[in-house]
Amino acid sequence: MREASAALLLVAGCAGGAVSREDVDGLRGELRALRRENEELSRRVEALSGQVDALAARARAAPARPVSAPVPPRAAPEPRPVGPEISGFVSAAPVVPPDLQVVKLAPPRAAAARSARAAPPVPTAVRIAEPDPGRLDALAAPGGRGIAAEADGELRAARRKGGLDRAHALEDFTARYPRHPAADNALLESAEAYAAAGRGEAACALVRRTADEYPAGDAMSAALERLAACAARLGHADEERTLLQRLVSDYPGTPAAQRAGGRLGQPSARAGDASPAAAATRSAP
Repeated sequence: MREASAALLLVAGCAGGAVSREDVDGLRGELRALRRENEELSRRVEALSGQVDALAARARAAPARPVSAPVPPRAAPEPRPVGPEISGFVSAAPVVPPDLQVVKLAPPRAAAARSARAAPPVPTAVRIAEPDPGRLDALAAPGGRGIAAEADGELRAARRKGGLDRAHALEDFTARYPRHPAADNALLESAEAYAAAGRGEAACALVRRTADEYPAGDAMSAALERLAACAARLGHADEERTLLQRLVSDYPGTPAAQRAGGRLGQPSARAGDASPAAAATRSAP
């Protein structure tokens, strides 16, 4: 390396004074760097050499491993001698008889599952019948509002009549529209029309119908009052008193109950007097 540097300097000197001092300093710096690299490489080579020597010494010091001997194969077991009874069994007839038949059976659970999954038969035939004429007439009838309006009109027309015509018209209205809100009042008004025409038995029968068929109607108190008058007319004092007491207890505060209380306080009502004077104080139906 020194010879190369000297040769480089000689060449630079021969080249003349064109080479400056800075170039010479640069070459010297490169030279010093190369020297340092050579020294580092030398140290690494020495370290690797020491490691190789240590590994070689360790390998020489370790004992040699013995080579494992091959395992000999096991000898096959000697066949056992067959006794006379076994040899006779082997030479006997086959275990499975020749006439045996093999039948394949389905598992019972699978068969039950298949039967359970089977869909039941569905009827597809439809019976065709003629419609009921009564139901057809009911369908052709007007609706609820139309029926209510028609009933109200018939009730107004019946109340405009007089005498027995009024009684018959109101009775017919109740028969045609028994669920009408004013059916109980119409029946009681029909009884009053019969009584005014002198037909007391027909009037009392309609009053009893009113009490029996419309026990929750608003005409019940008036019906009980007229029933008590009918009982008094027939001379049934006990029935009259029972009806008046029922009227007072079940419908207190109504005008009919007040009149019934007054009649209960009269001697005729207490004793069941059916004299003409006592009967004149009672209201006729």
